[in-house]
Amino acid sequence: MSTAALSELQQVVPPEPHTPEIAIDEVSRDMSRAIERAQVNAWLDLYDAAPADFAARHGLSIARDGDLVWTTCTTIPFIHFNCVKNIGVDGTATEDQVDALLAHYRAAGILRPWFYTSPHTEPSRLRCWLEARGLQHQSGWDRIFRDATPLAAEPVFSADDLSVEEVTSETAPEWAAFIDGKYRLHTSPWLMALVGRKGWRHYMLKRDGAVAAVRSLFIGKDGAAWSGIDAPVPGIMAPSFDLDAILGERLVRDGIADGAKLFVADIEAPRPERDGPAYRNYARLGFKIAYFRSHYSYLPANSS
Repeated sequence: MSTAALSELQQVVPPEPHTPEIAIDEVSRDMSRAIERAQVNAWLDLYDAAPADFAARHGLSIARDGDLVWTTCTTIPFIHFNCVKNIGVDGTATEDQVDALLAHYRAAGILRPWFYTSPHTEPSRLRCWLEARGLQHQSGWDRIFRDATPLAAEPVFSADDLSVEEVTSETAPEWAAFIDGKYRLHTSPWLMALVGRKGWRHYMLKRDGAVAAVRSLFIGKDGAAWSGIDAPVPGIMAPSFDLDAILGERLVRDGIADGAKLFVADIEAPRPERDGPAYRNYARLGFKIAYFRSHYSYLPANSS
């Protein structure tokens, strides 16, 4: 009997199912819109806060056509500053829209504009349109969310040598300098304009008086809260996820106290099995995965 015949007689043992370390919620399209709108509203307000001279110097702008929003920055090649935030989210995208947006970025001299897509983006062939125009799937983040269910009174995360401080006008330069240092940017004038601004709260985690990590929260008028402006990004800029977990807990507690109804954040170093410290930490804070959001752009010019 041949080896092939023997192999056919062997019992096939199916792999054991893997259970993610965080709950996965099959969100509706309406919930997807609400989740994406939380971030869009934060960026609209963030750009509105930019000092006029800073915006003019860096060609910084945000534009909208109905519900569609996109950002532009001619001097800083940062993904968030040159991206289409929500194409196909609040309405069905068209090829004419894609072409017009790409033409806008070409005219502005932007070599690598970014587009975001999710399982709820319409139409589903949007990805094909992007790829047909030379953009490729570059990366993506797990988009996570939670409602306003209170956390237990006792701390979820803590460390004796760490403390969380809310950023004030006095400490704003220290906070902004830390972020610029981590991202190698020069956005301090813009960042400091956000301190004390309605809807925004910014936090620094300190060890021995020195800033170790930061994260911000924006709560829109609709009660949707977006968490971002985080540094160092765990899993990308830093190996530890514990610092960000402590900040995340403070944001959730303060956000609930401020009336937030929906919290939106991202796991920026996603894992296919959805396990590891980022997933465990966010699960302990009551977050669930909504979906994986894919990012499309052109390859860098020096890529093969």
